[in-house]
Amino acid sequence: MKGFKVALLIGFSFVCSNAIAVVTEEQQQWVEQAFSDLNSNNDGTKVLWQYSQQTVMPDMTRIEQFNASLPETERWSLVSENGDTPGKKRLTEYRERQQDLHEDKDETSYELAFSDLIDLSTLVFVGEDDNNMSFTFTPNIDELDNNALAGVLYLDKTSKHLRKILIRNTDEINPAFSVTLTKFELELSFDVFEGLVMPAHTSTTIMGTAAIFKSLDSVQTVTYSDYKILNNPQT
Repeated sequence: MKGFKVALLIGFSFVCSNAIAVVTEEQQQWVEQAFSDLNSNNDGTKVLWQYSQQTVMPDMTRIEQFNASLPETERWSLVSENGDTPGKKRLTEYRERQQDLHEDKDETSYELAFSDLIDLSTLVFVGEDDNNMSFTFTPNIDELDNNALAGVLYLDKTSKHLRKILIRNTDEINPAFSVTLTKFELELSFDVFEGLVMPAHTSTTIMGTAAIFKSLDSVQTVTYSDYKILNNPQT
């Protein structure tokens, strides 16, 4: 699904019923298959999607639509900003921005695979409740110090599909010179749409400073809805 945007909250607690244990081979396979299915569902060469995306920031709520059947520079359309329908000038600016994003792509750009966020070799089974199984993992985010991050993922106990990924910092992070993040929380949740597991909601909280005085505090949530498959997925 070309064009899917992963937005970089956590505060989700899990009461496990078992002691922490090394992941079994079967559990490892469940997690790997869940990510394989998710990445395949997001592969624009296999499944073409249409969906709506609502992005909420402190000063803006924006609704956009994505249609993978259109030319790449025309796939995103702006529906509203802060509840207002955009005028001709704003739509022109938006289309020009989409064109710029397309032209800025180079040979090193790539679509993010969800499994890239996780070092699957570090999985540890934590426990389960009536609905989910939980695993801890070491995050794998190139721009950040992964030694200062901790992650948890949740699989649906019955279907074994991915339900949630949570990543947060355990110490201060310095992703760039003079930049310090005191809080980094990322939540990705998933659900079944049109019979396939797809992103449902992402939330990111960042708190920190740049050049000592400038605040980097930011909270952003993105909700995906109105999924529709535009072709028949390859089997």
